[in-house]
Amino acid sequence: MVGLDRAAVWVQLEVEADLVILGIQKRFVDVKPKKLAGNTQTFKLNENNLNEIRVKEKLGKTLVKIDFSYSKYGKENNLYPLENEISKIIVEEKLIDIIEDISLIKITRSDLNYDFIEVCTQKAVKSFYEYHNIISTFYKSLRRAISHQQGVRFENYDLNLDFFYSTGFIFQMNPGWKMRLYSKTHEHNKKNSQNKIFGGNIRLEHRLTSTALNYFCKSSRVSEISIDILKEKVLKKIGVQLFKYLEAEIQRDIDILEVKLKNYTSRTLPLLVRDLQEHILDEETVNYVVTKLATTSERQIKRYRQKIKIALEEFQNKGSPKRSNFGNIERLEFFINKILFYKIKVKCKYKERLTFNAT
Repeated sequence: MVGLDRAAVWVQLEVEADLVILGIQKRFVDVKPKKLAGNTQTFKLNENNLNEIRVKEKLGKTLVKIDFSYSKYGKENNLYPLENEISKIIVEEKLIDIIEDISLIKITRSDLNYDFIEVCTQKAVKSFYEYHNIISTFYKSLRRAISHQQGVRFENYDLNLDFFYSTGFIFQMNPGWKMRLYSKTHEHNKKNSQNKIFGGNIRLEHRLTSTALNYFCKSSRVSEISIDILKEKVLKKIGVQLFKYLEAEIQRDIDILEVKLKNYTSRTLPLLVRDLQEHILDEETVNYVVTKLATTSERQIKRYRQKIKIALEEFQNKGSPKRSNFGNIERLEFFINKILFYKIKVKCKYKERLTFNAT
């Protein structure tokens, strides 16, 4: 699914800031400003889908900014992003009602501008940890391709099963674009202990500032930014870019395997597979390399594959963080198509290197 989560919109009004501040206090009776006085104030709301309202007087006009959640409107949580354009408009009309109520000035959607917006891709999966190898490779690809920017990876620990597992990462792609890939299930269950859900949910969240929106969409005006426009002008463009980063990192890992496994023997192969785990996306990629380098009979190559399988099984069962070393070629295709939003077919065989074909 593709949809929206958090956003902030602003509007500039021909009204005194003090009057707007009084209007906020009248509408939200129990909410107090952060400061005791002044014409620049912030009100923490935490009411349904509203997070905060900021008021600032600037050059004789008043700037009103509302931080809110599209996905929480009329709901108790933001487990799933808002996908529907009609629902998007309804949320925005509700914001207009609030602004008109606190300022006594009539406005329209065309008066609203985005300060930032979060557009997401999200899909249900059997388990988030099964995507560890793919997500880890994806993170490496970003660090290598955009080395001047910084990212942070996250892990958690399962006391019952006694292992660490990845829960995602944040990466600042550029000043106007921050990307967050994470397990929405884990985040939801942490905040909703009495209403936990089961199964995995991978979410890739792009926080785009007005600068990024103006670059991709040539506008940051709310009325001009539909979900379809975000799909066509943002997600499809950055999907190509993100795919190229990931593809380059995967091919680099295969090249490294070809070098490191060049002189393998039947005895050293399991140890090498263990030591090279961070470069092994899947059983099929390392089997391709071993088959390519082999100078022995097909029967002996099959014995090598069995040794590789046992070594990878041992590592995924005993190693940390929790991961899956099997079935990742299919998961990779799913991840690129549904999460990165780029249509591709992925193939890998024992005698054929991993290939990507656009569809």
